[in-house]
Amino acid sequence: MNRIATLVLLLAPWFSLSAQNVEPSAQQAASALQVREGYRIDLIASEPLITDPVSARLDRRGRLWVVEMPDYPSGPLDGNPPSGRIKILEDRNQDGTFDEATIFADQLVFATGVQPYRDGAIVTLAGRIVFMQDLDDDGTADKTTVWFKGFAEQNQQLRANHPMLGPDGLIYIANGLRGGKIEAVDSRFDQKPAPLDLRDRDFCFDPDGPWWGVVAGKSQFGLTIDDFGRRIGCSNRNPAMMTPLTLQAVDRDPWLASRDAIHNVALAAEQSRVFSRANAWTTSNLHSGQFSAACGVLAAGMEDDSGEWLLACEPTAYLVQRQRMDRSESVWNSHREETEQEFLSSSNTWFRPVDATVGTGQSVIVVDMARAVIEHPDFMPIELKSRPDQMDGRNLGRIWKITPLKTEESEQRLDRLDQAFQWLNSNSPWQRQVASQMILESKDVVEVPLRSIMQSQDSVRGQARAAWILHRRGSLLPADTDSLAKSPHARLRALAIDLSSELDHGIALASRLSSDSDPLVLRAAAASLAGNSDHPNQRIDGMAAIARATNDSWTVKILGTVDPALLQGLAAKLALADFRHPKLLNHLIQRISLDDPKAAATAIARRLESQTLKTSKDATTATNELLDCLESWLVGTKRGRRSPKQVLSMLDDTDRMVLITAFKATGEVVIDTSLPPESRARAISIADETGYLPKQVEDLLDADTPPPVRVAILPILLQQDPQATREYLIKKLTGMSVSLRSATVAACSRSADDTLWLLTKIEGGAIPKTVIDPATAKRFRQHANPEIRKLANSLLRSAPNRVAVLQRYSVSATQLGDAKLGKKLFIDHCSACHRIDGQGTNVGPDISDTRTKTAGSLLTSILDPNAAIDASYIQYSVLTLDGRVLDGLLIDESSESVTLQQKGGERVTVPRQDIDRMQAPGISLMPEGFEQTMDTNAMSHLLAYLKNWRYLKTRIPGTLPTPQNNP
Repeated sequence: MNRIATLVLLLAPWFSLSAQNVEPSAQQAASALQVREGYRIDLIASEPLITDPVSARLDRRGRLWVVEMPDYPSGPLDGNPPSGRIKILEDRNQDGTFDEATIFADQLVFATGVQPYRDGAIVTLAGRIVFMQDLDDDGTADKTTVWFKGFAEQNQQLRANHPMLGPDGLIYIANGLRGGKIEAVDSRFDQKPAPLDLRDRDFCFDPDGPWWGVVAGKSQFGLTIDDFGRRIGCSNRNPAMMTPLTLQAVDRDPWLASRDAIHNVALAAEQSRVFSRANAWTTSNLHSGQFSAACGVLAAGMEDDSGEWLLACEPTAYLVQRQRMDRSESVWNSHREETEQEFLSSSNTWFRPVDATVGTGQSVIVVDMARAVIEHPDFMPIELKSRPDQMDGRNLGRIWKITPLKTEESEQRLDRLDQAFQWLNSNSPWQRQVASQMILESKDVVEVPLRSIMQSQDSVRGQARAAWILHRRGSLLPADTDSLAKSPHARLRALAIDLSSELDHGIALASRLSSDSDPLVLRAAAASLAGNSDHPNQRIDGMAAIARATNDSWTVKILGTVDPALLQGLAAKLALADFRHPKLLNHLIQRISLDDPKAAATAIARRLESQTLKTSKDATTATNELLDCLESWLVGTKRGRRSPKQVLSMLDDTDRMVLITAFKATGEVVIDTSLPPESRARAISIADETGYLPKQVEDLLDADTPPPVRVAILPILLQQDPQATREYLIKKLTGMSVSLRSATVAACSRSADDTLWLLTKIEGGAIPKTVIDPATAKRFRQHANPEIRKLANSLLRSAPNRVAVLQRYSVSATQLGDAKLGKKLFIDHCSACHRIDGQGTNVGPDISDTRTKTAGSLLTSILDPNAAIDASYIQYSVLTLDGRVLDGLLIDESSESVTLQQKGGERVTVPRQDIDRMQAPGISLMPEGFEQTMDTNAMSHLLAYLKNWRYLKTRIPGTLPTPQNNP
């Protein structure tokens, strides 16, 4: 199939869709909706009252604040000012439909969220957070004050959004994915010495000042907080995420990055399921039947007879999904209800639900942007970026209200403080939210009624909100938290620990609850005990008790972040204990090794001597536990700049012999063919580093040796016997498997001598240059050694004219090959950085959604990767003081170190004191030069696989499948 035919096929659904669905009226839209049995749906606002709504919030007076974004996706029309607005909707005749709109603020540049607050509203827009005040209560903003600036603005879908008041009185902001460098502008807030990096973090501040900062999380568009302070965000492929770890815990542990704090509440990506009632033509069409644009998550404590539930919007499938929530150990998980019918769905493709918020009573409000196209041009193939219907629907907008049929009438306006105290115990999430906000904003004395609510046990959620407000006001007493700690409800007991963690009695309370039977309480106790170092014995005893009792992985991870001053004490306690998580002890030892490798070695000796490592286990399990233990110590010791021999010399004779015996045992593992190859490969590394590698290991290069073992031994033999090993490579390199060949090249790149030898043999023709993959070729061309750099640029330089390369390979895109052969090529050449159909690693962008991209555009991305680079995947290069060049995706950085994710998914953390230079040269993580390893025929096979991998079993070579409906 030629390029024109392919383009026609791709564009056909867009044009036919627009022709069949010309701006449906509100009545037509309503008739196309289907809501879950037991609920009714009402249209409570529509055009012309509102247009292009993207977010909404119902205030305590029953007014709906609506954020409008008519300029999406490309900005204002030529010559026109921005047309973004915030409107306040009111239902004057009390018939359940909003009938009056007041423009609170207009000419806004891509406003993304609003939080009504005091005499105005907190708004996210155009890289800033502002406070807009209505000084005369006429519904119109009279004064705008910029509070913060520096949020990223590159893409309207990826900006900070959804300011949300938590029960703690703080305002939380969803990151938007692109982050930014944040500075406080208003004088009420602390001035920090440098802008705050929001990469992979959400934002938070005290609206009364002075505190502001980052919190764990990485929500794209949407944020929801319940009565206990549980915060859930979302991203396109992740409909619900929470953060069991705090950033403080992450920062204490050198082996964690901020993204390690995130837990997927809902099934994500290919594990998720959505059931659309219409053809879901999207730029991520290969994600058909899955969440691909999840947003507007809502989990504010909505409950029915079956328990708690959440909602997630999916605008590309025209639906809102409800999921049942339950707690698994200490974290929440949610699952789609077991029915093909979604909670709310439409057969009309203009239904675009982008946000959900709580409404009066038990109702929820769904914001419908009502656009023909919701996808941003940044994520479309080139041939679709200028499609004519991107702005179709900018004069439309609908707000829907979904209400249980069995519901009681409830008050819809809050005016008095005494009424607010009553509402805290309401079964309506909205009433609890606005009541909490009114009390937080009040300057009256509220301690007595709040304490009465907290002790009444009428409503667990009301008790939680009362406790939060008392804590906010500095009025929470030890007697209050002790009362909560005795509650039969685990969430209240956990909250008692959280609220008292920084108070004098917090340690005693957390220690007392370290024997609690509930995993959530144990996680809270672990977080409290691990977060500081005062009263060390009490903290260590409590954490050891938790380690023995818990099965919860998040609690174990928290214990691994223990304050550095308690590391050795906790490790010593656990080394002598029979507990369930040996990896926790290994991790503590790894951390200790950074600063005190001798103490870590002593802890290992105690561990090796204890019965816990000697209990009757099968040989593989026992071997792997031994290797885990030693690897942890070696990794930490190396990062702490000590050699094993140096540390052994510091130990007493008894401990030294224990470790030497263990090192000798790893040497025996190397040659034990009864053990798994992966275990033997790990043992090779340990035995080599400690000096106990067996002799005659060159026999491990034999063809009948398992590949993992050969891969592990090659770099060692290059050092031990370079001449013989090089002769072996000249004879055998081209016949090796791709993985073994890649490992060999990587081994040669570890030393300048081996690299020069390899390049010289390529120059002389003894070894073909195709053994060098593009990423390695690029490293050689940038090598610190001038001789290597010169030779590599002569031999491995990419074609200077990318256009000529593309022209030469254009036949690959017009005559697609065999997708089955392409799959093997993908695994060999692409899977180190990309993942498709369960194969590979997601280091680079997700390339599985390729059906709506032409083969030509894919070819350009492969051969000219720097033509258009996603800002999230720019390569960073680190030059170390010892001359190494490390390339990868920057996933975390601190004042002490930077962490890169490299090809294959491996993380490398480099101490800043070892860095000579770090730069982002503005080039893609994807290297140029693929034409050196793949001819036009092979490229046609690869393109066929990228285009048609999902249909591999039924595909006819050389054809493209017709678009499929969602399942």
